[in-house]
Amino acid sequence: MESVRSIAETCLGRTGTLSVKRHVMGVYGADNPRDRSLRRQLNLIQNRPFVRVALVTIRPLNSTQGQIGTLQTDLDNANTVYQNECNAWVYPTGSRVVNTNLLGANGRLNQNDCAASGHNVSGEEDTLFDLGRDMGADVVCYYIAGDVAGFAGCAAHPPGRRGFWVGNTASPWTFAHELTHVVGDNPHPGNDSQIPNNDNNNLMWTPTGGPNGIQNLPPDLRQVQCDRILDDPDMETC
Repeated sequence: MESVRSIAETCLGRTGTLSVKRHVMGVYGADNPRDRSLRRQLNLIQNRPFVRVALVTIRPLNSTQGQIGTLQTDLDNANTVYQNECNAWVYPTGSRVVNTNLLGANGRLNQNDCAASGHNVSGEEDTLFDLGRDMGADVVCYYIAGDVAGFAGCAAHPPGRRGFWVGNTASPWTFAHELTHVVGDNPHPGNDSQIPNNDNNNLMWTPTGGPNGIQNLPPDLRQVQCDRILDDPDMETC
């Protein structure tokens, strides 16, 4: 039987000191205690497509706070949707806290728009999306304290630096929602000719209140949305 270390090295590129909890199981927080099966996780690693995501929590320079408190719940919720709907999964490559005065005392990002195309990248965005690029993932999630223009998350990003941010009023599904904008380039149903605009069970549905308003949780994804995810260049297999 192949060892855990061998699978981690062959499939995930993990060498040197190995934490089964973090590097294999993908557990970086204690906010969502649940039964977790190493056997099931190894099966996912060896046999199912996955996308790597790095996690960066932004804190003010003088802050002593650690990573965002909902990080593990966000990861687990994204994996619930991706595994249930697309037979794929999300692999966190690491979690890092960056203390910086980049966003000011209120942690509010100076962002001009959240457009899916033709996005006008601000100076703060340009600096923010440089962070975490050495963490082994092309897609980086940034947890910031402030929201922007009523958005609790946004997947607009500088060219060549894929990622998204999640703010302090995010729902338990905002992380998965923004990730799915990036991975597979899935739009909201109102902008997607292949998804009914009244599909309020869908992860990408955005009524007033954003992903907080999704019905019949956990959210669904349709096959066309999963196909886009599975065709994404950052999806990989062992």
